[in-house]
Amino acid sequence: MTDLRLLCFAKGRPGRWEAICVDLDIAVQGETQQEVLTLMQTSIANYLEAVNAEEPAVRALLLRRRAPWHVRAGLVIGFLWHALTRRDRGDYRASYELPCPV
Repeated sequence: MTDLRLLCFAKGRPGRWEAICVDLDIAVQGETQQEVLTLMQTSIANYLEAVNAEEPAVRALLLRRRAPWHVRAGLVIGFLWHALTRRDRGDYRASYELPCPV
């Protein structure tokens, strides 16, 4: 079993949160930061379970499915901008590296 690490970002404010796993192009929405983190972990687990049922060639393609480059670049730039300016805009942004046993 390999320990796969996936890069995920979350952003939001009370009552409205969204998260995306840029390594598998999976996105979720919820009301709290904890809810989107839990939804993301569940979504990734379900996705990996479905991928494991596929043929090896298809499985390899699905495990390399990334969010489009412009989405990844926008998230990284936004996260860095927020971290560097430390603006208190009433929202919060976070990145997560989720361990996923494969």
